[in-house]
Amino acid sequence: MTDNILDIQDLRLSFRSHGGVTEVLHGVSLSVAPEERVALVGESGSGKSVTARAVLGLLQSQRSAQITGRILFEGRDLASLSGANRRKLRGTKMSMIFQDPVSSLNPLFRIEDQFREVLRRSERSADMRRTREVAGKLLRDVSIDDPERVLASFPFQLSGGMNQRVMIAMALVNEPSLLIADEPGTALDVTVQDQTLKLMRKLADDRRAAVFFISHNLGVVREFSNRLYVIYQGRIVESGPTGSIFDDPRHPYTKALLAAVPRITRAGIPEIEESPEAFSAPCEIHETAGVAA
Repeated sequence: MTDNILDIQDLRLSFRSHGGVTEVLHGVSLSVAPEERVALVGESGSGKSVTARAVLGLLQSQRSAQITGRILFEGRDLASLSGANRRKLRGTKMSMIFQDPVSSLNPLFRIEDQFREVLRRSERSADMRRTREVAGKLLRDVSIDDPERVLASFPFQLSGGMNQRVMIAMALVNEPSLLIADEPGTALDVTVQDQTLKLMRKLADDRRAAVFFISHNLGVVREFSNRLYVIYQGRIVESGPTGSIFDDPRHPYTKALLAAVPRITRAGIPEIEESPEAFSAPCEIHETAGVAA
């Protein structure tokens, strides 16, 4: 019996198309302990988001997707659950915070209606009065001072930063034990993104929720995560405590990612270093500071 809230074991994913079979994930293994903040880092197309979608059960119904391996949530193999039970987990025991808050909220419904739909996953008889009670408290928790106005609004009537806070509050409605955050705040300006991530970290800590954080932004990851996995072409190539990987990266791809972070010169002009090391050879699971992938 695992003590981790999330265990992904040898996850392999491929998609069938008219052109043949495309392999996307090649034996991904990772874990998230209770109350831990774990980041999965890699460039676009490396397999970050499809890993999150597999955890949420959003790929299992696609006939073109072929999935093997095990995904354990609180010790239960998600593959053994029915589609209805997997859908019940989403929004209750595990919640998702999406990259673009505006496109993730339904533009045709007021915020309070969308809160009510989420609340009804755990409280089927929840009415509008109960929704306003729960949503109002959560909106204040995410530093929204006028929750009544926000609840009565449509998403397009709110700013991007306000919609992001609404999404964080909505993700916390049913007290999930795991938050999955896919590049949250990337669509917002840098200042609002920083405020959003600090808020999300505080709320997760206050509620003792674990966070599986997906990002390509190494600066954000260093501030946010306790532990880090690096993914390259569908393979985990390095893992370990975040500080250890930043201080002593072992894999050439990790070194290249860190070298590509802009550095400010004395003249104030960003300087981008390129890694001289090649990493086109097949990648293997790597250990950092004694922590296995």
